[in-house]
Amino acid sequence: MKRISIEHAQPGQILAQKLQRSDGVLLAGQGAEVTEGLLRMLARMNVDTIVIEEDNQMTPEELEEAFQKRQAEVTQRFVRVEDQPIMVALKNALVDKAQRERDEALASMIPAAGSEEEGKK
Repeated sequence: MKRISIEHAQPGQILAQKLQRSDGVLLAGQGAEVTEGLLRMLARMNVDTIVIEEDNQMTPEELEEAFQKRQAEVTQRFVRVEDQPIMVALKNALVDKAQRERDEALASMIPAAGSEEEGKK
């Protein structure tokens, strides 16, 4: 288990603990998948952190699929404002952010070159 801020939470991660409001109402159960909608709801409710399963690592194919899905969602949300330069810039920034997150996740899967050679000695 790992406690992370919701700012660092990613869709596809798995909750290691249930999420409840202060009055006991269940927001999401243990084992639930983190979604964009859940993250938005938690942000509106001023929830700062969640506990996720640490060993939930996506394959490169799953990362690419999640990125493609996220990119399509962002594009769809901005379809009505394609003639507004500021909104297009915002859309591009969101897509770029998703791409950087995917690239960082992929890079973290590749072992460092130095550590591989150390293991051979």
